[in-house]
Amino acid sequence: MAEASTRTAPAAASVPDTHAPTRVRIRSVPRRHFSAELIAKLHALSNRMMQEELEHFRRHAHTNDVVHVFERADTRALIGFQFWKTVPIELPRARAIVGGKLRILPEYRRQALHLRSGLRFYVRTQLAHPLTRFYRLSLASIFGFTSIASALADYRLFEPRATDGVARALAMAFEQVAAGSGYGVDRDTGLFDVRIFMTAETLQRYPHSFFDKPAARAYAAANPDYRTNGCYVGFWFTFSRPNLLALVRAIRRRRAG
Repeated sequence: MAEASTRTAPAAASVPDTHAPTRVRIRSVPRRHFSAELIAKLHALSNRMMQEELEHFRRHAHTNDVVHVFERADTRALIGFQFWKTVPIELPRARAIVGGKLRILPEYRRQALHLRSGLRFYVRTQLAHPLTRFYRLSLASIFGFTSIASALADYRLFEPRATDGVARALAMAFEQVAAGSGYGVDRDTGLFDVRIFMTAETLQRYPHSFFDKPAARAYAAANPDYRTNGCYVGFWFTFSRPNLLALVRAIRRRRAG
């Protein structure tokens, strides 16, 4: 089902409110409908922000179960997307939810689309499997990490040499996800060699204040050369009550402007 923002310009305004956000819908496309045309369109949009070869992009895309396509409600123009899947983990009655290749044009990034997409996928997956405990795993650029981590009450970074049972099981899941997409893992730094490079234009679109956020500073500490090394940071969180409440509040706050 499509989802769209409900914000509109005030009815009493005498001139159009050029600052009101454009309404956006989220369209879910299952893997069986990943046509060559769709993959090419998604890659073209992605390459404007994070440069990557088409075959590299296609390989990752087809490891996923579904893609949420973000479109303008008025023109149906593509403005972003997020891939999703679930994977088994070595814990009783548990699976991991994995999001891939979050891409949103910078001018639309304040509408909490990535949070809405992730919460929608979790809710539908949990309803379909009510006895399963889900963990959320992510390999993220500084932009995706900062946006998601800033909306959480608690999260943990990928630990390649984790010793406790849960973190060790999730570390194995991270490595399996990376291998499926052809990504390398540095077991010393914990970074994933995704070979995706952010463009200078993308970096310039974000104000200095973005990189001063606590989550952005945490990312830079874990991945100091993120601007040039083509590596991502892995992190995970549980769908605990504090995290779910924090996500809902963040979505409401960002949609309210």
